[in-house]
Amino acid sequence: MSRKLSREENRRAWLWASVIVALMMTACAAVILILRVEWPQPIHLPDERPETLAASEGLDEIVIDAVFDPEARLLTATQVMTLRNRTGQDQSAVVLRSWSGAYLLEETSPAASDELYAFCYEDGFNAGGLRLSGAEVNGSSAAYRWLDGARTMLSIPADWGDGEIIRLALTYRVDIPECSSRFGYADGTFALGNVFPTAAVWMDGEWRLDKYTAVGDPFFSECANWTVRLTLPEGYTVAATGAGETAVSGGMQVCTLSAKTARDFCLVISDHWAVRQRMEGDVLLTACASTASSADAMLNTAARALRCYEERYGSYGYPTLTLAEVDFPFGGMEYPRLVMIGADVIASGGDGLAYIVAHEVAHQWWAVQVGSDGWYQPWQDESLCEYALLDYIEAAQGQSMRASAAYDRIETSLRITVPGGITPGSPLDYFANMNEYSLVVYSRGAALWLALENYLGKDGLDALLRDYQHEYLFRIATREDLTELISRHAGVDMAPLMLDYLDTQIAN
Repeated sequence: MSRKLSREENRRAWLWASVIVALMMTACAAVILILRVEWPQPIHLPDERPETLAASEGLDEIVIDAVFDPEARLLTATQVMTLRNRTGQDQSAVVLRSWSGAYLLEETSPAASDELYAFCYEDGFNAGGLRLSGAEVNGSSAAYRWLDGARTMLSIPADWGDGEIIRLALTYRVDIPECSSRFGYADGTFALGNVFPTAAVWMDGEWRLDKYTAVGDPFFSECANWTVRLTLPEGYTVAATGAGETAVSGGMQVCTLSAKTARDFCLVISDHWAVRQRMEGDVLLTACASTASSADAMLNTAARALRCYEERYGSYGYPTLTLAEVDFPFGGMEYPRLVMIGADVIASGGDGLAYIVAHEVAHQWWAVQVGSDGWYQPWQDESLCEYALLDYIEAAQGQSMRASAAYDRIETSLRITVPGGITPGSPLDYFANMNEYSLVVYSRGAALWLALENYLGKDGLDALLRDYQHEYLFRIATREDLTELISRHAGVDMAPLMLDYLDTQIAN
């Protein structure tokens, strides 16, 4: 039972209520002021670089509408590709690469090798990959066939004259496996590397239809212009090759992402990241990791590496660069404008993390902006990124640390016995495991660049690399192209030196 208040009690009650309201308003104002001071404001998304926009003119266009369902670990998509026949001859089919198909079967999955299985499939093999449900060519339904058991080579019949443009539409679903790899789900993060189909590369009069090996990065592509519209639930952060706007409605978000002049389009999605951003020059750097301190560590290294490489090799051609933590048994993995960094490496921190980040950022020059043959000539980007790491170490830690790293990481590799027939210039299928590949391709391959530094001088080699980036920006440079450029800078034929360092078995 309650009683009625007197007039005096009502007056005192109103007075106290007024005081409490005033105090609450003051507190709210103070909180807002603190938030304004301590919370970073959103960073304006930079525009595409003029040189990137210029290079994008006339490139193939790829537009993808996708829906991501994290509960079902499923991505459904419609992909429209506007492709020009640049082969120099009439074609009877369009040939695409669809790399995630290899994960559908244990016998073809690159994560199911003897070396990687226990790391990638902790709870046993789990199938996933792209499953195609339909294809159209210029608006008409088309038959299609897989050229390999791994479903990485897709052929779609079409009368495709030289120079003609064709419009190809694909409908598919991507089941995301429980797999700690560049494609798969692990520890709350979805890695979607090499998921979207790309046009096969035409080289030396044929389509490049290389096997998806467990060792190395067996894929490379020509540049195209990408637009990806991704619908997914609120609460998830999307790290992507492209950048753009996000609209939120009814518990869902729609991210409209674009990337001009990119060789591929990668996504990493998670609901538990801390995100840090900063501008480095006119590049927006973003780092996504389990903790804010880890994201800051990656961000700081990436900023220093970006400054170092721009000064030595030429400008970074894109407006954004994102680093994302992924639970996989690799140090890192590069994609256009996006780098995956291994969770174990991040947890260890220190120089180990810094060196992995610096190596992967270097790939934005060597493999991403300047393309090369990642299957037959993997040294062409990996050894150069290992050499670039020395420049980063000098910028961050000084000349003496650079010399020490050159000895520890490169010169000592020349004294280690490796199986007969394996050299830095070997194709991917020559290597039995990742350790052998890393030792020979990364470390021994980088010895070539140290030899060229000794021959040309540091300034001379930096000038050569700036020319390399300038002449083959957004193109694919062959080994012959690079050999000719080196010879031009040296003033002599450098093919014998290349042969000696890349193709000659070292006597141990």
